[in-house]
Amino acid sequence: FLFDNGIVNQVDYFFRDSDYSLTEQHAEVEGGHEGHEGHGHDEGPTVFLNEAREFGAIIDLSNDFIKQKLSLNIVDEDVSIIGAEAFMNPAKNEEFTIGYFASKDFGDFHVDFGVRHDQLDRKGSVTERHEHDEHEEDHDEHGEEHEEEHEGETTVFDRDFNNTSVALTIGRSFSDNFEMNIGWSLVERAPSAVELYMNGPHLATGRLETGDPSLEAEKGSNFDINFAYEKDGFFGSLTLFTHDVDNYIFLIDEIEEDHGDEHGDELGGLIRANHLQQDAELKGYELEFGKVFDLARGDLTVSFGRDSISGEFDDGSNIPRMVPDRNIYSAVYSEPTLDLSLRLKDVHKQTDIGFNETVSEGYEMLDLRVSKTFSVDQGAELTLSLFANNLLNEVARNHSSFVKDPVPLPGRNYGIKLSLSNF
Repeated sequence: FLFDNGIVNQVDYFFRDSDYSLTEQHAEVEGGHEGHEGHGHDEGPTVFLNEAREFGAIIDLSNDFIKQKLSLNIVDEDVSIIGAEAFMNPAKNEEFTIGYFASKDFGDFHVDFGVRHDQLDRKGSVTERHEHDEHEEDHDEHGEEHEEEHEGETTVFDRDFNNTSVALTIGRSFSDNFEMNIGWSLVERAPSAVELYMNGPHLATGRLETGDPSLEAEKGSNFDINFAYEKDGFFGSLTLFTHDVDNYIFLIDEIEEDHGDEHGDELGGLIRANHLQQDAELKGYELEFGKVFDLARGDLTVSFGRDSISGEFDDGSNIPRMVPDRNIYSAVYSEPTLDLSLRLKDVHKQTDIGFNETVSEGYEMLDLRVSKTFSVDQGAELTLSLFANNLLNEVARNHSSFVKDPVPLPGRNYGIKLSLSNF
């Protein structure tokens, strides 16, 4: 909505209504249900439901002195999981967010500032899970069989969070070719409904996950500095960052020996895992440099990139499932109607492992992309895209995945895509 005069220049707004449903059924292998007793995923489908309504608006208050905007966002969300694998009771999320952004040049310096306040309400419940010892009696006083696992008392929770986040970035250009940006922020993040109220078997991660309704909001203090250079086709950038996070929320696996062996079969091969929080520090860097070559019909860009991140808790132990260091080599050729790219991703071996984790071997992933655009009748364009992923057919495992061992990344695969645009 545009305004001709006054403090407000324009308002961009939206309303979104989402009604999502997913029905999931796990097929049993031929020959029975071994290894899956206890969490009953062969009993029927599980339905995941999400109904959400969201309204947002960005109000432009800019003038000749300063660029500034005010944002509003309201969310009302209902989440339900129904069926044999319902690992969380129905939950309701209500969120109200107001934010302010300002940007201005001060001589050689450019300053960006943002502040956001979130009011969040997480309503949910947790039902106690009781597991029977296999040595307990098999029948109650009426002669009926006991189930290995049954529901107990349900406790209702209603958690309110008031979070405020602030960010400031100061940049300066030292010449037409070199600039530096320094960023600082204080960020608060409330725990999600899953982190609070989850309590059941989650087969997608192969775990029996348990949330914690008493989790507090994460509070992070972040600092980063970036250097960027570009001249005569050469370009390069370096970013260094550090994040100190109080009450960092993470999911960590248990050792089954802590529970004894009597319930091992009841988990059906799932790993017990709990949502916990602890103060943590993350730090790392991102580096890229390259060269653009002007050729007769197009441009060839050759570049090298590297990124690295490490994370430790305040007791010196490693944060689980941290992404390993990696190098990325790429060559991209572009013409007006043709694009070709070749990228080699060299992922290092991850030895900085968290509690009860295993080392992940390194791998090299080579991907190819070719895209060609053709003009057709009446100004329409047809784009033909070909891709070939993992050309080296590497057996690669993503260390950040919960199921990295049974589910490696895809092997060598090819694809084609057609896109028709009518202008």
